[in-house]
Amino acid sequence: MRAKVALMATVAASLLATGLAAPAQAAADPGLELSNFELRPLSNKAELQGRIDKLNADLPNIGVNSLLKEAQTSGRTGKWDTEVCNKAATELGTKPQGFAKSFCFDTADNGTDDGSEWWPQGVTSVADADEDQTWGDPETGWNPADHKPMMVTWYNKDDWNDDKKPDDVDEGGTNTERKGVRVSFIDSSTGKYAHVLLVYPFINDSGNASYMSVRTSQHYSKAGGKQYGSLHAGGMVWYGYYLYVADTNRGFRVFDLRNIIDLGALPADKWGRSKTAIGRQDGVYNAHGYRYILPQSDGWTNAACDTVEPPPGTPCDMQDEDKTCQATDVTSKTSFASLDRSSATRHITTGEWCEKAKVTDAFTTGRVIRRPMNTSGGTPALDANGYWQADEAYRIPFLASEQDNGGIQGAAVINGTYYLSQSRGQQNGRVLVARPDTATGRLVESSPRRTSAIGVEDYSVWPGTPNRLWTVTEHPGKRMLFSVTP
Repeated sequence: MRAKVALMATVAASLLATGLAAPAQAAADPGLELSNFELRPLSNKAELQGRIDKLNADLPNIGVNSLLKEAQTSGRTGKWDTEVCNKAATELGTKPQGFAKSFCFDTADNGTDDGSEWWPQGVTSVADADEDQTWGDPETGWNPADHKPMMVTWYNKDDWNDDKKPDDVDEGGTNTERKGVRVSFIDSSTGKYAHVLLVYPFINDSGNASYMSVRTSQHYSKAGGKQYGSLHAGGMVWYGYYLYVADTNRGFRVFDLRNIIDLGALPADKWGRSKTAIGRQDGVYNAHGYRYILPQSDGWTNAACDTVEPPPGTPCDMQDEDKTCQATDVTSKTSFASLDRSSATRHITTGEWCEKAKVTDAFTTGRVIRRPMNTSGGTPALDANGYWQADEAYRIPFLASEQDNGGIQGAAVINGTYYLSQSRGQQNGRVLVARPDTATGRLVESSPRRTSAIGVEDYSVWPGTPNRLWTVTEHPGKRMLFSVTP
C-alpha cells in the first residue's frame, strides 16, 4: 500500500512539472479508509461522572442563561459592529469577502504584540445547539430569544512570552500556570461575556473531588514528571447539552453544560483567587482566578487510545507537536470541528491542520472527516458496538497553481458544499469553496479562493436566510469574531 501511495505522489509531481493540475487522490487511498476514523468512548466515563457527582454535591451549579445574566453586570464587555470592528485584523483596510458582522473582545483579551497568554480557536453557538436557535425558556426580566449565546475556545499558550523558560512550578497539577482551556460565553445582543475554565476532575489524596486544567494528557499525581501542555482546543461544537471540544491527537473531550460550577457563589473564604492555583486545596476551591468551571464528563478517542490518563511513555502519552501530514497517515488529527444541520442526517465535520504543503506534494494538505449525529439528545449516532464511525472522508484541496496549500484551520458544510478556512501567517487568510469528488476522494475547488482575515480559525454555521459562516482570528492585537455570507 505504501508503494502505491508513493507511485501516486510521483505521478502528481511529474504532472506538476509540466504545469498541469495535480490529480485527485485515488479512491483506493489508504489514508481515506473509513475504519481508521473510528472513535470509541472513554474507558473511564463512569469514573468521570462519579467525580463530577461529588463536585456537584459540594459546589453550586449555574445554567447558561443565569451565567449570561450575571455577565450583564459582572462580566466583560465586547463590541458588536456591522463593520470590521478591529482594523488590525485585516490587511490594509480590506474586508473579508461577504462580510456581515463582527465582535471585538475587550482590550485585555484582544492582546498585544508583546504576547498573549490566551489564544482563541474554536467557535460554536446556540444555532448549533438547538434547531430553534434559542436556549431555555423565558423568565421574568429575561427572554433567551434576546440573548442568544455564542462561544469561543481559548487555549493557554504555555510559554506565552517566548522566553523559552518554564513559567510554572507544577506540583501534581495543583499549582501551575498551564491553565489549559477556557470558553467565552458571549451574549450576541449586548456584547457582555464571561469566561468558563474547562477542567478535568479527579479524586485527590484526601479522597475529595478536585480538578486540574485540561492538558494534552491528564496526569495529576506525578509531581516532577513530564510537563503536559494545554490542550489546543482548535474546534468546538455545542449540540444539545454537550460541548464537543477538539482533542487534536484523540478526538473529542465532552462537557455537559448542566455541570457548570459557580465558585463565586461560595462563601468568600472558599473561593481562591490565585491565578496559579487550581483545584481543591485545604477546603478552598481555585480555578486560576476564574469564577466558573466546567468539568469534563465524557470523551471520544481513536482506537489507539481509550483514556486521557495514559501511563507515561505509552503510545497515547502524546502532545500536540506533530504539524506535518503525510500521504501514509492513517489515524487522523482532530484540529477543528463544526456541525452540519443541512444534511438529511446531521454530522460533525472535523479535519486536520497541516503545515503548508510542499509545492510538489498534493497528498499532504490534510483530510476532512464526517461522523453522524442523532437528531435529538445531543449525542453521536453509534454502531452496534457503541463506536462512532465516520461515513465520509476526503483529502483537502490542492491546486498546483497556488503557492499556499494546506494550513486549513476550519471546515464547514452547507448543502454539500465545503467551506475551508485557510490561515496564511500575517497575511489575510482565505476561504476555499469545494465539492467532494467521491470517485477520487478529494475535495475539488468550485470557485476562486476568497479573501478572509488575518489568522482565521475554526468555522461554525448559523443557518438562516441567508446562512452565516462564523470564525475568529487568533493573533494578539488582531482578534475579531466575525461572520460572512458564504
